[in-house]
Amino acid sequence: MLRVTCLVFLLIGFSYLRAQPTQDFEMEVLVPCHKVENQAYSGTCWSFATCSFFESELMRQNKPSVVLSKMFVARKTYPLKVEKYLQTAGKSFFTAGGQPHDVLYTIRHFGIVPESIYNGKAFFQEHYHAPLDSLMWQATQNFIANGKKSLNEADKAFLEKVLDLFLGKVPEKFVYEGQTYTPQTFAKNYLKINPDDYVQITSWLGEPFYQKIILPDKYNWMQEGYYNVPLNEFFEITQQAIRKGFGVVWNGDNVEPTFWAEQGVAFLPDTMKTSPESRQRYIKNGSTQIEHVMHIVGIAKEKNEKNPTRTKRNKKTIQTPIKIWFYIKNSWGEISKFHGFLYMSEEFFKMKTISIMLHKEALPTELRKKLKI
Repeated sequence: MLRVTCLVFLLIGFSYLRAQPTQDFEMEVLVPCHKVENQAYSGTCWSFATCSFFESELMRQNKPSVVLSKMFVARKTYPLKVEKYLQTAGKSFFTAGGQPHDVLYTIRHFGIVPESIYNGKAFFQEHYHAPLDSLMWQATQNFIANGKKSLNEADKAFLEKVLDLFLGKVPEKFVYEGQTYTPQTFAKNYLKINPDDYVQITSWLGEPFYQKIILPDKYNWMQEGYYNVPLNEFFEITQQAIRKGFGVVWNGDNVEPTFWAEQGVAFLPDTMKTSPESRQRYIKNGSTQIEHVMHIVGIAKEKNEKNPTRTKRNKKTIQTPIKIWFYIKNSWGEISKFHGFLYMSEEFFKMKTISIMLHKEALPTELRKKLKI
């Protein structure tokens, strides 16, 4: 029995070795972005990734280059999550996690500020949110135990004090480059970000394509809609957006054994075959879940795959397509030899990506017609 077990592990390990990249990468397309930051001990990857995406959007549109405050977004959404939890009598998923559209909601309703104005490190020197998360969870459970369906003014004031203690008080006004702004005027007049310009896309079998569906995930606490497209289009949308200079927010699963952030790569073993059916099967059985959000900023290929190989099929010589790797900005600090960025294989993307967010102008014209955008 021991020999059989060892053989299985050896075979699995061999499949990983075969699937992982063997050489350095050659960048084909790179979207401008700022350096990798560190979310540290906080469940705010969704805010880091989406704010990074908007930082790149500002550069793409030749707008002022600004590092945005990830903690401003996290702070503004926390009370909203409490309200939602009470409205659903505890049936929604209360967590520090979130989705890219949470950032859109914040910008639309509250605005945003630069990182230099609000860094969210009032209590600790890094983003250590365990005490904050515990206090917010306990407060929410107390509200539920007392039968509350919404927050009164005293409840709101209490939550604000807790958030002020750990993250700092949000400025109502601030001076930036000699001008005075509120978070709302900074987003609208200085950055000129229009949240309506951005869409979320998923690929979900069993639901109608080219329509919006509610993503059935615990982190979609806002119950927002995502446009549903076939898997091949899902991949092509992402690839073509990057090639046209648009960044993309990646939303998916990072607990696969071959998600090696410390080595800067994410790939699938050769034994795991990707198809729409296998992808959906992994989602339904819980093997693929939303666990992380990152920012796609480039496309690369392995240096040893410069020239496509040729194979014979039906007595004809054809070119085998080169597999691409997405270059992705993570938020775990400057780890690995790639300084916190990582390369994700085409197969990993197709199997483990739940959704993406991007500018609607990055979508192909025909697809925009189908989606009625």
